[in-house]
Amino acid sequence: MKNVVKVGKRYQVVIPKEAREQLGINVEDKLIVSVRNAQIIMQPKPQRYSEYMQGLGKKVWREIEATEYVRKEREAWGK
Repeated sequence: MKNVVKVGKRYQVVIPKEAREQLGINVEDKLIVSVRNAQIIMQPKPQRYSEYMQGLGKKVWREIEATEYVRKEREAWGK
């Protein structure tokens, strides 16, 4: 899906209906706007950040036994 939107006098843009429907964006919803690699990224602001971030680091721990890691860290504190 590619749409062209116009930037208005007050730097406002209208999000195309197709995009709003796919993302479930409604009137009064808030969006997070960021810039990555010279692109503007707009995404719905999550209702709860704790639910949004749940599981983000799971790839880091994929091959590490968490209990063993914590045990080794605690041993290092005593040295």
